[in-house]
Amino acid sequence: MVSVIVPVYNGASNLRSTVASVLAQRYCSFELILVDDGSTDSSGALIDDLAEADARIRALHQPNQGVSAARNRGIEEATGDWVVFLDADDQLVDPLLFDAVVRAGADDADIVCFASSDDPALGAAAGTRTTDLRLRASLSESSDVRLDEHTVAQMIADESANAVWDKAYRRTVIEAGAVRFVDGIRMGEDLLFNLACIDRAEVVRTVPILGHWYRRNSAGSATARYLPDKFADLTEVGRRLEEWAQSTASPDIIAAVEFIRAKNVFSCMRDLHRPDCEIPRDQRLAVAKRYRVQVPSVRVRGLGAGRRLLSSAYNLLGYRTMYRVTGLVGGLR
Repeated sequence: MVSVIVPVYNGASNLRSTVASVLAQRYCSFELILVDDGSTDSSGALIDDLAEADARIRALHQPNQGVSAARNRGIEEATGDWVVFLDADDQLVDPLLFDAVVRAGADDADIVCFASSDDPALGAAAGTRTTDLRLRASLSESSDVRLDEHTVAQMIADESANAVWDKAYRRTVIEAGAVRFVDGIRMGEDLLFNLACIDRAEVVRTVPILGHWYRRNSAGSATARYLPDKFADLTEVGRRLEEWAQSTASPDIIAAVEFIRAKNVFSCMRDLHRPDCEIPRDQRLAVAKRYRVQVPSVRVRGLGAGRRLLSSAYNLLGYRTMYRVTGLVGGLR
């Protein structure tokens, strides 16, 4: 059994296509858990209609508490051997994804990773991908990730541990560690969840199948607009990451976490230049200074050559220069 957990908040405009992409899976032993997180549009009624039309769909409702709480509710209700997370405006691409997860996972893998894309053309192509022959080839090309400190540090630094939508998790791993998303945090919560799972995983397997499509230009996407709480969320995530990294006593992991925290500072500073930023222009430089002091410097030892260069540049730039640089970078988006 595969449990698919979809948090829904005002997602009525795209939810039907999202659900259709799950129902298109050839592997039929799944449950689709739709968690209405206090939507104010027609999402609540829609998920009830969808659940009534297909017995594999379960509709849950709760007051608005945020995406982490909605996912946690889904975890509590899940009964499958594998857990897959999908956002209400995204889609599964390959109808053989669940086959690949179950067969690649077998009896030993704790996490199965697959490919994700934001190519706009894939939004209309869900359900039309892999053949059985290609699935067998993909399974033969699957590979295991050795979870030593160097690999984990690399996953943090290259942000391959940032998302939950390109992974399937064995539910016993989640439950054994009582792993949950941090309530109230909207940005960076996926990384904390993944690291908690990785701490308890023995085998992480990657299968070369394109399984997920991300609607990057969605109006609800956190990457498409200024978010007032983004810096506070990422600061809290950074604090938790730093505590965890120090507990590992690994120089590579500590350096990788510092690098990510610096990238978050840069990202938040860049957002100050977004057209929808609500902070008055004459106050933004002072806000940029407040961002910059959160991560005064980054250690470069333990990072790859490219990240050492970026970290060295970060260490040299004051907040004024960094603010100007982020404005130029933002203008190139």
